[in-house]
This record gives sequence, C-alpha cells and structure tokens, in this order.
Amino acid sequence: MNLTNIKDILYFSLTAILLASLVDYVFYIGLISLNGSSILVWGFLRMYTPAFSTYIVGGWSEVKNSLKISRPVFYLYFVAPLITFLTFSIYLIVVYSIGVFSFDSIKQTVQSASLSASTIILLTIINAYIASTTLNALFAVGEEIGWRGFLQRKLESLGLNFVTASLIVGLVWGIWHAPAIILLGFNYPENRFVGTLLFTLFTISASIPHSVIRKVSSSILPAASLHGAINALWGLTILITVLPREIAGLGPIAIFSWTTTSLIMLMVYRRLKKGSIAHLFLTENFQCFGEISYLRTEVYCKYYVTKRHDTD
Repeated sequence: MNLTNIKDILYFSLTAILLASLVDYVFYIGLISLNGSSILVWGFLRMYTPAFSTYIVGGWSEVKNSLKISRPVFYLYFVAPLITFLTFSIYLIVVYSIGVFSFDSIKQTVQSASLSASTIILLTIINAYIASTTLNALFAVGEEIGWRGFLQRKLESLGLNFVTASLIVGLVWGIWHAPAIILLGFNYPENRFVGTLLFTLFTISASIPHSVIRKVSSSILPAASLHGAINALWGLTILITVLPREIAGLGPIAIFSWTTTSLIMLMVYRRLKKGSIAHLFLTENFQCFGEISYLRTEVYCKYYVTKRHDTD
C-alpha cells in the first residue's frame, strides 16, 4: 500500500470532519443564529469543507481534476437527478405496499393552500428537479469534490475495488454529518444519537449511485446534481407516511430503497463495462474524445489502448 495515499486519506477525512464541526459549533453556540437566510450560509460553508480539505491536502490540481466538462458530462448532469426519482419511486412502492402511505402531513402543512395534496407532491417533484440542477448542485459540488473526486480515487489507488471504496466513502460521508446531527439536530431533532447511526447507514446505501455516475462521466458534476436532487426531494419522504422519520424517510425504508438503487446501478455499470465501446468510454480518458464522432472515437480509442499496451 502507498503510505502517502493512506496519509492523504486520513488527513483529508479528519480535516473535512473538523472543519465541518467548527462550522456547526459556531452556529451551536449562537455566534450566528441558525434561521432564515443564515441556514443557506451554514449549508454553503459546511458543504464546501470537503472541497477546501481537498485543496489543503492535494492542492488546486486535485480540485480542478474533479471538474472535467465534456458533452457526456453535460448529458449526465441532467440525467443523474432521475436516479433520486427512481429511488423515491421505490420508497413510494414500499410505504404504499405496507399500508403506511398518507397525505395527512402534507395536508396539515399546506392547510391554507387551495391545491390538493397530489398537486403539491407533483409541484414539489418538478421544483426538486429544477433545484437539483441549479442551486442545490452548486452547493453539492463542494461535497462531491471531496467525496467522489478526491477520496474515492485515493481509496481505489490503494487497490480497493470500486464497491469497497464507494462504501468507505459513504461511511466517511455519514460521519462527516455527525456533528450537525448531534449539535444542531440536523434531520433528527428528537433522536440525535440514533439519527447519527441511521444517517451514516443512509449515506453508505446512497454512495454507490454517486460513485457510478462519477465513474461513467469522469467528473463529479453529475454526482453533484444527483446529490442536489436528494437534498431537494428526499424531505418529501417524511411527509407521505404515518411512520416516524427514523423508520421511514431517514431510516430502514430509505436505506432499503437506496440499497436497491445501488444494486441496479451496479448491474448497469457492470453491463456497460462488458461492452467493448462502452468499456472504452468508461475510462478516465473519455473526456478527450467528447467532441469526436462515435466512429472516430472507437478507432482512436482502440489505437490508444493498443499503443499504451505495446509500450508497457
């Protein structure tokens, strides 16, 4: 194992967690009140601690390498949020099939509105997609530079396979949220310590889809729009069931839903890798060919791989 990479992983993880804890503590002791527009300030500062930690450990080049832009990246950026909607659909099927689906919380939340609960859900879904590709993605970029851009690559460089590396990223991702949950009641205002465990399991279960979309695109930008969609939509899962969040939207049902999506994403990813042209597209060099026709891309990639093999 490369000791330098191990040090980088530990240094990055500890720095990101400590910086996020510092942000949380400032709001916890009341130096800045956590309400209204200050919530956006808190979210922005906190979500960019992984990016800042990447810069501290690896420099600007590590940050820049995560932000590759190409035609496939552009397409996947707008497709990636649909993964969250797929998972939300799985969640809906589960809560409906076990008889715990309910509009009651939504009706209570919007009593003064003249719209039906189903219309509110539809509008929320539309707004969630728009947010996932705009403001929410901008915020999520700060996290994804660290999680899928730096940490995932460093873990794989140690010889860990893709799935193992993704799950470890999910573990660090969850621990990074722990100070916000414990100090500020983030997502779990009533059961903070149980919530810390549950949310860590949640981030582990949601990590593989982010890693797959990053691997396919060679950029963290589609992972950021996927991440942004979770932040925009997933709160709705708490409002459409009679079960508490610790069981439903932020508990075992949510974890099951994301685990199911992860398995689907892995099957798709492995199927793509078996295809000759798709396999070439899944390399880190794909962005070089983004503006070339498919025919020319295929020929050039084959030449490139053969040339590299001959010179090894």
